[in-house]
Amino acid sequence: MTHDSRRESLMNKVQMYAFVAHECALYLDCHPDNRQALEKFQKARDKMNEFVAQYEEMYGPLTAFSAGSANGGWNWISGKWPWQNKED
Repeated sequence: MTHDSRRESLMNKVQMYAFVAHECALYLDCHPDNRQALEKFQKARDKMNEFVAQYEEMYGPLTAFSAGSANGGWNWISGKWPWQNKED
């Protein structure tokens, strides 16, 4: 798998699990006692966080909330933005 395809694959997984978690959260707003929906939300959130961590380790922060580096610098603007295409 090439560097660009790995990056795209990780971003797709982040987006997919974020979508599922968000939809489950909306459902839970109206059905807070639904254990099955809560479990699905928690699993999707955990998978999303797992793929966010992998993405950020390899390519840098996805959001400004994850910015900052070990040397105390601001790494949010280093390299391409997460939404930029490889052609940009």
